Amino acid sequence: MSGGVATIYIVDDDDLVLWLYQELLRGVALSFKVFTCARAFLDSYSPGPYECLICDLRMPQTGGLDLQRELVAAGACLPIIFVSAYSEVSAVVEAIKAGAFDFLEKPVDGIQLREKVAKALEYSRGLHLERMRRAARAARMAQLTLKERQIANLVVAGRSSREISSELGISTRTVENHRARISEKLHVGSTVELVRLFCDLNQVFASSPS
Repeated sequence: MSGGVATIYIVDDDDLVLWLYQELLRGVALSFKVFTCARAFLDSYSPGPYECLICDLRMPQTGGLDLQRELVAAGACLPIIFVSAYSEVSAVVEAIKAGAFDFLEKPVDGIQLREKVAKALEYSRGLHLERMRRAARAARMAQLTLKERQIANLVVAGRSSREISSELGISTRTVENHRARISEKLHVGSTVELVRLFCDLNQVFASSPS
């Protein structure tokens, strides 16, 4: 686990368990944030680039599944490793279906815990890097003028420069000039790259209204 300090959130109503997990995960560049209830965690959580959550499945008041539902509803992508002293198949299935990263039974094995945390952190880093890439692409897309976006949508929809020229009532040379500026602004070198960019950003392929 290299390349920055990871944040490990731990939520468990047992202070001894909170201490134990921190001891088992010592020796790596980690920042621990521990909570004895889910509500305290939810009230203070702010998404970061390199993080995971170790959470007890069964807790008083707000349980692990309720915590997960609130994170999902908020659009958070925090990898969650659930822990339980009981073999609760239905709860585990529900958690996994909702996007839980992994599950451990108590008493927790230290080696297993470290391995699962390492995988969860790398997964978190990957999600963060992808969000950054998408944000950069969206920023480039925002540089397009309305006309350039309209032409880009038509190109992605499969129209040739001549067809776009006829549809928009402008010369083919003007269309080509717009396409050149689109390629420069979006850092794409071909129509295929443009299509991939639009697909990645979930852009509407239909031409924008003039």
